[in-house]
Amino acid sequence: MKSNGADQRLKSPIYLSAILLAVFLGFCATNSFAAAYNVREYGAKADGTNNDTAAIQAAVDACNQAGGGEVMVPAGNYFCGKIVLKSNVTLDLENGATIWESGNILDFDKNPPKGKHGYLFVADGQENIVICGDGKITGTGQGDLGRREDENKTRLPDHRFGIVDFKNCNNVRLRDFQILDSEAHAVLFDECGDVFVDGISIINNFLRINTDGIDPTSCTNVFISNCHIVAGDDCICPKTEDGIPLENLVVNNCVLESIAGAVKLGTGSSGDFRDIKVSNCVIRNSGVGLGLFIKDGGTVERVSFSNISIETTRPDEPINSRLRNNIIPIYIDLTKRDPDSPVSRVRDISFNNIQIASDNSIVIEGLPEQPIENLTLRDITFRASGAFDFSQRTKREGGHSTYRDENRTLYVRQPTWCALAHVNGCVIDNLRVSVDESVSKQFPRSALAIFGSKDVTVKNVARITTGDDAGPPVIDLDNCGQVLVIGCTIPSRAATFLEVAGKNSRDINLMSNDLKNAGREIIQDKNVPSNAVNFNLSL
Repeated sequence: MKSNGADQRLKSPIYLSAILLAVFLGFCATNSFAAAYNVREYGAKADGTNNDTAAIQAAVDACNQAGGGEVMVPAGNYFCGKIVLKSNVTLDLENGATIWESGNILDFDKNPPKGKHGYLFVADGQENIVICGDGKITGTGQGDLGRREDENKTRLPDHRFGIVDFKNCNNVRLRDFQILDSEAHAVLFDECGDVFVDGISIINNFLRINTDGIDPTSCTNVFISNCHIVAGDDCICPKTEDGIPLENLVVNNCVLESIAGAVKLGTGSSGDFRDIKVSNCVIRNSGVGLGLFIKDGGTVERVSFSNISIETTRPDEPINSRLRNNIIPIYIDLTKRDPDSPVSRVRDISFNNIQIASDNSIVIEGLPEQPIENLTLRDITFRASGAFDFSQRTKREGGHSTYRDENRTLYVRQPTWCALAHVNGCVIDNLRVSVDESVSKQFPRSALAIFGSKDVTVKNVARITTGDDAGPPVIDLDNCGQVLVIGCTIPSRAATFLEVAGKNSRDINLMSNDLKNAGREIIQDKNVPSNAVNFNLSL
């Protein structure tokens, strides 16, 4: 009877499932145990003084040669130079583990040429690489460099030291750990695919040049989320090189602080940028909040920024005058790097639900021969946070360039809080600029000024002041055509609503605007054709 009972149990689906589950769990436990490689068992001292590079490299090599697994870095202080990561290896920095990067270039290259950079973790042509855990990586970039007024001519070190440099890798994941004081670019991805960066923090010296956060170059399928980055250069800086595109980049839920650009596309832009989405981010204390620096011939298209707050660099930061005079909350610069550089294209770009606090204006400019195409600014709230003199302001170059023209200063110095130049196909919908009366009296500026553009819709644009608004017109149009101004109001009394200038002005129409608080609806300069403006459609 007992035998029959046993037979019945063996035939039971539930009983068989339980046996199979137990076997599977046992296999996983055995396999997991076999696939864990503790760096202490390979000779790492973790005392902060002995060089543990060879021990960690040995653990990585053993893990890779066995087909993959997890390299464990337990609590302790590990002093290291270059470590080459390999396919199917997960490097787990456990809670309490800190890797201290060497500042000796010989720990990265035995015969380094001048200018050679050292990176702590490198990989080339590998796949399925993970760096994760609650541990820390500390670089050598604690001191200020090249950002204060008295450091303008400071000589850069012969060798710089970053943290991660992956080339031609696929399925890469960085998760949860901290990077502190990277001496150069913290994380580089070059021609990589399926890159996931989630929940890491990179806290570099805000006053140290070239200390970027994350720079993906000519990569595909890159996801950056839930990160906190402070950088003495750009926080997140996608680029393209050698004509190879960057495609499918998603950035969300990040807090960013940059002396340069919080999110910056370019300046390396010889390849195309396609399908880029940046959303739900907080940008604070940054020189450029959102920027496109395009100058090498590539096309930028299908890019959107949404649900983002931007605070530009605070007045009390001890930065040099060059940086102080090119602060721009939203910036698109379509130009050429050198006089003979190919001309790029920028098209299908949108900014939606952006809140700005800044004492400097938005600047978006294309080229007369190659305007920006199809631009949308929707639900933009701009609070002018202080009085700043634009008279010494210049465009932010963002990299080496020899091309110079009047545009270097022309539009950034305009008396406006939002300057757009050479844009074909543009919608500005719900732009609200709030200006304290003391600021507007010291530096009277329009809410919006558009230059040399056509096919433009301006809807629900307002300048809001704390007193009577006796400054310049709310909107300036200079040599623009095919313009519809609709649904605008003037919350407080203003001298003029719209000023139109330029002999190429044409087909400018006003419709359903509430202008009862305007002293005058429109001013036209003498060069404007007599039939250029139709202002009989106001409410």
